Amino acid sequence: MDFFDHQARARRRTVLLVGYFLAALAAVAAAVNLCAWLIGHWLHPGLSWRHWLLSDAGLWLTAATLAVLIGGSLRKAWQLRDGGPALARLLGAREVPAQPRDARQRRLLQVVEEMSLAAGTVPPRTYVLERETGINALVAGLTPSSTVLVVTRGALERLSRDELQGVVAHEFSHILNADMRLNLRLLAALAGVLAIGKVGEFLLHAAAGDGHRRGLPLFALGGVVLLAIGFAGLFLGRLIKAAISRQRERLADASAVQFTRQPAGLAGALIKIREEGSHLRSLHAEDLSHMAFAETLGLRWRRLLATHPSLDQRLRALGADWPVRARVRARAPASAASAQVGHLDPANLGYARSLLASIPDHLQRALHTQEGAECVLYALVLGDTPPPPALRGGRRGALVEQVRGLGTRLRLPLLDLAVATLRQAPERRRPVIVGQLQAITRHRGQDDLLCRALAAIARQALTPPKRRLPGLEIRRLSAVANEIQVVFSVLAWAGDSARTTALAAFQRATHGLLPPGRLLLPPDRCGPDRLRTAVDRLTRLTPLLKAPLIDAAADLVLSDGQVQVAEAELLRALCALLDCPMPPLFRSSLANI
Repeated sequence: MDFFDHQARARRRTVLLVGYFLAALAAVAAAVNLCAWLIGHWLHPGLSWRHWLLSDAGLWLTAATLAVLIGGSLRKAWQLRDGGPALARLLGAREVPAQPRDARQRRLLQVVEEMSLAAGTVPPRTYVLERETGINALVAGLTPSSTVLVVTRGALERLSRDELQGVVAHEFSHILNADMRLNLRLLAALAGVLAIGKVGEFLLHAAAGDGHRRGLPLFALGGVVLLAIGFAGLFLGRLIKAAISRQRERLADASAVQFTRQPAGLAGALIKIREEGSHLRSLHAEDLSHMAFAETLGLRWRRLLATHPSLDQRLRALGADWPVRARVRARAPASAASAQVGHLDPANLGYARSLLASIPDHLQRALHTQEGAECVLYALVLGDTPPPPALRGGRRGALVEQVRGLGTRLRLPLLDLAVATLRQAPERRRPVIVGQLQAITRHRGQDDLLCRALAAIARQALTPPKRRLPGLEIRRLSAVANEIQVVFSVLAWAGDSARTTALAAFQRATHGLLPPGRLLLPPDRCGPDRLRTAVDRLTRLTPLLKAPLIDAAADLVLSDGQVQVAEAELLRALCALLDCPMPPLFRSSLANI
């Protein structure tokens, strides 16, 4: 199963979650009505169940119960409207600075940067739960390019580098498999299911309060009943989590081993969790149980309600069952470029290490400062055009010249590292950076497509993600024929300025994607503004429709039989704009890069 299948399955699981949530709402509302009917039947023996449900009191009670349940979910969804950063703030996590003084945090950032470069995605913002001594981690976000990684202090202190890499690889699997968006939705949905228990706690406190409410029997009785129903809601919530989450954790373990080719690292982390624990002391430990690397709290009826396989099952999966998983994975087709999206292997990790080693120490230090990251970003987008006066001479001019001297191969990795630092910039500064990028791209005009793509990736990462209502995905390629025509015309002209060869490459690549009669657009009809609009619309395609689009783009790049670094990185940039992270070594046939 490839990246696009995982994305499609995540959407199907979202539909399943909606079904579970509606069933839970109905069950909790029925439980509240049942308790009310039993009390009414005790006071008035002739009251039937059907008469109670159809009475005004029964209907009002059902409406009030549903309002509490749905309101609880909407409140939590509003709290998490900003995605991963909102959850990190809710947990009280502290963001790791770009230049941490703590050696363990530096090691964590190095592991995250290696994994991000190998996966072809921007490094997630990284946070630490300073008060948590258990070994655990989680990821959350709305898109792969706006994800946060949260790690406990216990994981930093107790895990070796290989073990930490295994845990981070597990969490990257959730990013690449589109689990993090579903996790946030699940958290919001189940907050409503648990809201009845919160109301019960409030009524019990009210019954024990001061003044005229002290010892009020009605408050106490209602509080006990709703608290009992709240525990039933907790049971239902755990069932829903277990139904959705457990298989994803098995997949994440397997993917982590595939990424690193070091099962001993992940197994070592699991063994340390077995010995030292992974439970969280946070008040939100129950809410996070389906999101974390390991169990966040103790649990009875574990086989029925656990969101994760047992540690013994996970360890066995890394041993005797792993060769079977590897053979099944090896049978998957790997010739298409889209098959490499969302995949990591030792070659990618080795290439990522070589990329980091190719960056001079002085430049690496500059990339972890806001001024240096901005300067590197502007130098990348400028390309070979003369820099403005603000970037000439002095330290900034030296950085610009150093970036230009590194060549094309490092442009996208440098962008990823610079953006990771600039996402920590003050909110008022980010629009200024985006405005500077827009001014540079307008000044450049039509030349150097990769530089414009780098600017678009930076704008995407530094701009809050657009919130789209569910169900607005585009499910037919024919609905985006104009946008495909624009994007592939741009790629065709970038590969060859001769009209005959560009037309031939365009026709071969778009065969089957575009309706008959669609021709190569002239360069003046596929400028930067139109290209940006086209890519924005293509991001709304369903995952399974993005796969043939990326394959066709790769075929266009390969049409002349020679792939330059700029062309390969241009394809990776297009994938990044479509939220489909592609590793740097995306195809074995690109040996001449």
